[in-house]
Amino acid sequence: METQKRHSFVVQFAATCATLVLTGACQQDNQSRESSDDRDAIMSPSILSRISDEKLRDYIHTLAETASSLESGGDATGRLAMAYDANGFDRAAETTYQEATKKAPDEFKWKYLLALRQQKNGDLEGAIASANLAIELDDSYPGIYVRLGNWLLDRGEPIAARAAFQRAIDIGAGPAAELGSVRTFVKTENFDTALKELSAIVSRTNHPVAFRLLSDTWRAVGDEKKAREYLRFASQAKSMWFDDPLVTEMRTHARGKSKRIHNVELMLGSGLVEDALIALRKFDAEEQTDFNVQYHFALAYFQKQMYEVARVHLMKAIELEPVHYPSHLLLASLYQRNEDNIQAAQHLEHVVAIYPKLQIAHQELGFVRLRNGDTRAALESFETAIDLDSTAPNVHYYAGVILGAEGRCDRAMAHFETALALDRSHEKARMSISECTRALNAARKTNQNSLNENPLSEDGPVD
Repeated sequence: METQKRHSFVVQFAATCATLVLTGACQQDNQSRESSDDRDAIMSPSILSRISDEKLRDYIHTLAETASSLESGGDATGRLAMAYDANGFDRAAETTYQEATKKAPDEFKWKYLLALRQQKNGDLEGAIASANLAIELDDSYPGIYVRLGNWLLDRGEPIAARAAFQRAIDIGAGPAAELGSVRTFVKTENFDTALKELSAIVSRTNHPVAFRLLSDTWRAVGDEKKAREYLRFASQAKSMWFDDPLVTEMRTHARGKSKRIHNVELMLGSGLVEDALIALRKFDAEEQTDFNVQYHFALAYFQKQMYEVARVHLMKAIELEPVHYPSHLLLASLYQRNEDNIQAAQHLEHVVAIYPKLQIAHQELGFVRLRNGDTRAALESFETAIDLDSTAPNVHYYAGVILGAEGRCDRAMAHFETALALDRSHEKARMSISECTRALNAARKTNQNSLNENPLSEDGPVD
């Protein structure tokens, strides 16, 4: 039974890795790490020599020639920037968007896409500045206010963020803006307004983000019972989507390898593993060894339950790109399947070192550390995962088990109750609640007997 559970868990873990790929979180490409020379001469065809994919190279070459001509305007340069952006040339995209804004200073589109790229490249201040300049040109595009609101929250300015979200609401951005506005009320501890707004939102949408915010808000006001009640509806966490036509337009410029890798991801997400393998073998036959291709091979073989073949491809991927955290994440799940928790821990520790906010990595590291007997480190990992919004019942359950073993049944009880709220069939959590209740009652009885034996007088304890 335990083996079956572990196998089921590993498959679910792999599915999470595949989901990360499909949302773009796991995709990484050599193309995104241009040298400073590339960035300085981004309008020069010299970058083409570093593109191995013929279709993409031809496409970029055509756009670059047009953008470099003396009579070219902002649109030609902007199209080149979108092509860089859609195909993983992150720094080149930012530099070329900058050039497009110089050639077309009154064009909203390029300033907006520049802001998005700056934020993704880690320049929050630059993104906010570019967004504000874009708004000066066009104050009617809903998406920019949703983005700006989130960025202002990241910068610690909830009042300014609220104004941005309210503008987004006024011009039709929908639930994404409404939930952003609620987050500003939570940040400023205006919980009554947050609860009122959330009640109205969940009457119109069942999105997990709304329930997550409701859970967090009820917990903030001290109502753990309601917090756990709404947490059950947030167990399928996902981000709030909103329409962004300019981002959709940018992505149409994907060509060659980037487009084909995306197609492989869609095949894997749809369960078309054999089709994905056919496409991957074409990559293997026509190009130099590439860690991203090797990683997708591993995902495909993992879905076919050919775990040793998947491991070989993951080792190749990591050899080619040691910091590619999705490869380490998937390899850790393979080691867990083989009960090699020492190796699994090493790879998961690598993941949390380079991606400290990846909830699933902390979650799995907690389980691995627990199997290795390091309960103190396991509890630390579980608590970090919970802080990052883990809704896995066993994360809460085992955090409770560790706390209970340390005699902290009051804290353990809260975790057991949360585990049971997330999974009503979690019998171990139910039994642990009963055990904790008995332990707490026994402790209270012992304390009461101690007080009866040593009563306090007005003058203090009696000797």
